[in-house]
Amino acid sequence: MFAIAKTEAARGIWSASPHLPEAPARGMVVVDVMAAGICGTDYHIYSWDAWSAGRVPTPMVIGHEFVGRIAAVGEGVTGFRIGERVSAECHIACGECRFCRTGNSHICERTSIIGVDRPGAFAEQVTVPASNLWHVPDAIPDKHAAVFDPVGNAMHMVSTARVTAKNVLVVGGGPIGLFAAAIAKSHGARTVTLQEPNQARAAIAASLDLDLVLNPRDPGAKEALLSLTNGEGPDVILEVSGNAAAINAALDIAAPGATVALLGIPANPVEIDLGAKVVMKGISLLGVTGRRMYETWYQVEAFMLKNPDLMDKVITHVLPASDFHHGFELMDEGACGKIVLDFQAIGQRLSA
Repeated sequence: MFAIAKTEAARGIWSASPHLPEAPARGMVVVDVMAAGICGTDYHIYSWDAWSAGRVPTPMVIGHEFVGRIAAVGEGVTGFRIGERVSAECHIACGECRFCRTGNSHICERTSIIGVDRPGAFAEQVTVPASNLWHVPDAIPDKHAAVFDPVGNAMHMVSTARVTAKNVLVVGGGPIGLFAAAIAKSHGARTVTLQEPNQARAAIAASLDLDLVLNPRDPGAKEALLSLTNGEGPDVILEVSGNAAAINAALDIAAPGATVALLGIPANPVEIDLGAKVVMKGISLLGVTGRRMYETWYQVEAFMLKNPDLMDKVITHVLPASDFHHGFELMDEGACGKIVLDFQAIGQRLSA
């Protein structure tokens, strides 16, 4: 079958032809992939940075954000039938540890990730546990359903930070930051500001009708944000850039008692003056990872059903899966929002 894989321990990504999955084992389901989103994690693997080089074995079919139709079900699977349209939680938790048993499977230390630790969804078919599947309502189009996962990251961060009636600053205008800004607005934030130096992504943010879109390199950016927040600074900061300087600047401008939710992963350790910037200001730092299984999925489904126009603004490209190189080039250039790959024509193209 056609697949997109990390076949060499070097920068780049390549097409591959792995065998179709075998008949699914007990509790497992094979899904025909219809569409899949390119994630920041996929870009890390493409770039072959220190994290991916130390984590991802090669060869590995990558990709973990997808929607498709069930092609086969294993013994013992209930609640799912062949032909149904589904998405899936990409984090496969152990289900047995203390965290899983107390409703915190998103921080299970024995989690296996689709497209990182096991064959992923950038392929004509992918095999996943039935327990990780999510029925997708007909009203949600494929290009939206393919990105439940990253919208879930944004939803988890916004929900955890409790943004209602607060002045919110989103640091970083990549897809998750853009989704987070739109979600914060829909959750009743008092004001929503997004900070992003890339002009293409700032333009997408401007289309979301936020209160303020700032280039942090502009001399007047800090004053503009303080003016919007009555001189106090933001009450909630949603940090998705992972940039050390941006993190420190956000802590500087945060209002006393602010909540700072950290989702972006820095490339290297970040030095912070905890005494001055956190302790003495009474700042609450929240580490956010993954999605709450499966509370976040219900929240994302509701958001997608009510805000299809916002989804369309953030998803800027839908490309044939065979054109995946172009998708990664766009990410290299920062000339895109969310990119979705269409897998539905692959079988037709290969048989032509």
